[in-house]
Amino acid sequence: MSHIMMTRRLVSGLRRPPPSVTCLMSPLENLSLQTHIPNSIPRRPLVLSYNHSFSSAAHKKDESNSTIVELPPNLKFDPRAKSSPFYGAERVESEHKKRRKEQKQKADDNPVDTKASSSATIDKESDDQKVGNDDVDAGSGTIDEEEEYDDYDDADDEEEDEEEERILYDLSTKPDVARAVPLPQRLHVPVLDIKTGEEVGTFHLSEKTFGNDPIRVDILQRVVVWQRNKFRGKRNAGAITKTVSQVSGSGRKVRPQKGGGTARAGHSRPAHWRGGAKAHGPKGKIQDYTTKLNKKVRKMGVRHALSQKLKEGSLIITSDMAAPTHKTKDMYAMLDRLGIAGKKGDMALMIDDADPNDAENEASVYGGLDVNFKVATGNLKKVKMLNQKGCHVYSMLKFKKLVLSLAAVRSLEERLEKDL
Repeated sequence: MSHIMMTRRLVSGLRRPPPSVTCLMSPLENLSLQTHIPNSIPRRPLVLSYNHSFSSAAHKKDESNSTIVELPPNLKFDPRAKSSPFYGAERVESEHKKRRKEQKQKADDNPVDTKASSSATIDKESDDQKVGNDDVDAGSGTIDEEEEYDDYDDADDEEEDEEEERILYDLSTKPDVARAVPLPQRLHVPVLDIKTGEEVGTFHLSEKTFGNDPIRVDILQRVVVWQRNKFRGKRNAGAITKTVSQVSGSGRKVRPQKGGGTARAGHSRPAHWRGGAKAHGPKGKIQDYTTKLNKKVRKMGVRHALSQKLKEGSLIITSDMAAPTHKTKDMYAMLDRLGIAGKKGDMALMIDDADPNDAENEASVYGGLDVNFKVATGNLKKVKMLNQKGCHVYSMLKFKKLVLSLAAVRSLEERLEKDL
C-alpha cells in the first residue's frame, strides 16, 4: 500500500493506526505527518504537525544577523522614499550575485582564457556526448546518474533564484535619526553673530514661551484656519446681479417647440443667452469670510509654534539684525553662512524688534526693522522679514527656519506671557 493511501485511510478513520506512523507526502518534500494514538482508544482524531525546514543558506545567515531585514514582496513602495523604513540603508547583495560579478570581472580581465576555456569545454562536451552514446548502446546505466546530477543542479539553481529574488537591507547602515534635546537643556541656546555666523554667547529662553511640550497640533490648526479666513477678508461688498424674474424681456415663447431644428426655448431671458440673467451672482450682501478666535487661543498658537521650531532644531538666535550695507550680494554671503537662502539654502522667516534709541543712526531703523537689512533681503525669494508684532503661526509653519534677534525674543516673551 502506498503512503498516500495509508494517509487517506488514517484521516477517514477506516483503520486503526499503529502507535506511530510517519509518511512523506508529495509534492511537499519537507512535510511530515506524525500521529501518536494509543491502541485502547479507537477512532481518535489525528494530530497533524507540519515541520518546515528551509534549506536556503541566505535564510540561515539572516537569522544570525538581526540587522539584515528582508523587504516584503507584497509591499509596493519605493525603499528610497523618506517614509520608508529602509530609507538610507544599504542593500545587501546575495552570494550568488557576488559570484556572478566575480565571474564577469574575470571574463573581462582575461578574454583570451575564457575563449580557450569555452573551446575546451565544447570539445569536452562533444567527447562526453560520444561516451554517453556508447554507454547508452552498451546499457551501462549512465543516463540515470546524469539525471541525478541534473536534479541536484536544478535544486541549486532554485536555491540561487530564491536568494536572488529576496531583497535584503542592512539596517545598521541607516543614518541616526535626529532627536530633540530634552527640557530644560533645550532652552539653553547659542547666540550667533549675523555678520560672521560665529557663536558669541549663550541665552536661556523662557519655558512658558519656548518650552511647551507636547505640541498642541489642534491649536495650531485652529489658528491657521482663522488666519487664512482673515486673509480672504470681505468680498463683493454691495455688488448685485439680476435674476431671471428681474431681467427685462417677455415671457413669450421665442420659437416653436419642434420642427425648426434648433434647441427648444421658452423665453429670451436664460443665463446663457445674450442680455439674459446672471446665474449664481452676488445678491447685494457682503460676503464675509472672517471667523472668530479668542485672543488667548491665538497667543497659545504662537507659543506652541515657537516651541515646535525650537524642538525640531530650526530656531536660530542672533545678537542683532543690522546690516552695514543694503547690497543683496553682501546679504546673500551673510545668510549663506547660516544655511539660509541660495539654491541649497532653506527658507527662513526673520523677526526683529529694533529700537531706534539703541541704533547708531535713528534713520537706519523704521518700523522696528533695520532699513539696510530689509532692503537687502527684499530680492531674496526664500527670506521674509517681519516685526515681532506681525509674527504669526501661518508664516512660522510655512518657512523651514525661524531667525530671531535678542530684541525680538525679549519682546515676544513679554507680550505672550502678559496674561499668563
